[in-house]
Amino acid sequence: MANQAGTVQLGGRAYEFGHMETFIAGASIRIREFPDLRAVTDDFGDYRITVPDRARVTPYIETGGGTVIRRPRDGDPFEVESHWNEIDLQTFFTSGKDLVNVNFQTPPDAEFEALKALLGVASGEDGRPLASVIVTTACARNVRGVDYDTLWRNTPHGVAAATAVTEPALPDPVYFNDLVIPDSSLDQTSIDGGIIWPEVPAGTYRVETTSAGNRFAGFVATCAPGRVINANPPWGAYQLDPGEAPDPAADLPS
Repeated sequence: MANQAGTVQLGGRAYEFGHMETFIAGASIRIREFPDLRAVTDDFGDYRITVPDRARVTPYIETGGGTVIRRPRDGDPFEVESHWNEIDLQTFFTSGKDLVNVNFQTPPDAEFEALKALLGVASGEDGRPLASVIVTTACARNVRGVDYDTLWRNTPHGVAAATAVTEPALPDPVYFNDLVIPDSSLDQTSIDGGIIWPEVPAGTYRVETTSAGNRFAGFVATCAPGRVINANPPWGAYQLDPGEAPDPAADLPS
């Protein structure tokens, strides 16, 4: 079906961080800049939402809970009870075309609390960070332009030996090790590719990632108290082909 004039669609899948076989059904997807817009994920965690074209849009998934289905590669699907946590994505600038694979890699409570504890993230009574958090993955070319099953099969998603900085400048990030655990002893990405800034003041930040022999797309994170921005694969800090320009949706106009 054709889009309405002056609009584009975002679409992707919501799944549990650390459990790619678990799709988050019945979750509300919203847009920070357009609070009246809403979509709900289907049984496979998929959503589509129509947004204005030529506009800044920051998608987020609301905290929620319910019965979700785990679909292992081997064996039959089965139901589990889950409670997931609110996650923002990067801020996009819609540029005349639909955006696909705008996924939400969303932590359930156990992973959310464990990561806060490991990183010493100060939280309020509601459990949300007092400041903001930025997370991304220096992700490999082979997770772009593919379906979800291929994204899953191509785990880990990362490019090793990359480093990231922000503008305005923040302290050095923490990198995730091969076991997908934040490791303050690392000064560059592992094959996991994970990168996190655990205490970020409110503001708008541009993240740039580099490594020898590789180029990556930059992205914009819009931070506010309580927000966890996870610019996850295949967006965020994604690997570029030689000579390739980043998708203009990731480059906000000045």
